[in-house]
Amino acid sequence: MQGKSMANPNAVAAARNPKQRPVKTVKKRVDAIATVARWVVYSAPKGGTGKTTSCKNTAVAAATDGMRVATLDFDPQRTLGQWHELRRPHDVARIDHYEGTLDAVEDALAQIDPAAYDVVFVDTPPSVELFPEATKILLRRADLVLVPTGVGRFDKMSVIPWMEFLRDYGRPSAFLLNRVKRRSVSLREAKLELGRVGRLVPHEVPDIEDMHRVDDIGCSIVDVGAVNGADECLGAWYFVRHELGL
Repeated sequence: MQGKSMANPNAVAAARNPKQRPVKTVKKRVDAIATVARWVVYSAPKGGTGKTTSCKNTAVAAATDGMRVATLDFDPQRTLGQWHELRRPHDVARIDHYEGTLDAVEDALAQIDPAAYDVVFVDTPPSVELFPEATKILLRRADLVLVPTGVGRFDKMSVIPWMEFLRDYGRPSAFLLNRVKRRSVSLREAKLELGRVGRLVPHEVPDIEDMHRVDDIGCSIVDVGAVNGADECLGAWYFVRHELGL
């Protein structure tokens, strides 16, 4: 008919069936979801709880699993960055690395193109309470917060209030036990005590010498393969992957 524009066939279909969305709109939404990186933040107020070691091991496990992976280091000691400089990309799974400071947290986050990666793993410094607003910005970006901890009294005294804060702040989170002695009484007691306030990653990473020796060549025990502790690190990644819906 003259004087009237042709009706949009998608709009007509949607009008006939309100539950049916236009094909182009659905495709755009699926593409947007597929290209947005998930963010995993490792955080605990106390130093020495295993944040950096846990971050690099899980990042390597994700890269080995075929994910496009980046790491972001907020720790002034730059341990994660020094480890990354030793990696040999032709021999191990690729990981891109970025660095920043909490007093310029938004600039640090802006370095990373969310369409370029599947997962970004973030290492944080101790004493996060000294940067409350920056830490909240980082936590709001996180799709999952992992709280690494050992089984000692002072580790637990530090991470339990932090997990309570994360829960009250509405952030998805879980404890990641590491440097543990298998079948020890202290491990059983820690799992019970921590389980009262938060979820536990169902894979505890053991305290083994190989975990530290491979740092000298920029590797993770996951890179090495069939060694003690590698399966637990892979298991921690599988937990993360399912939590993120990947």
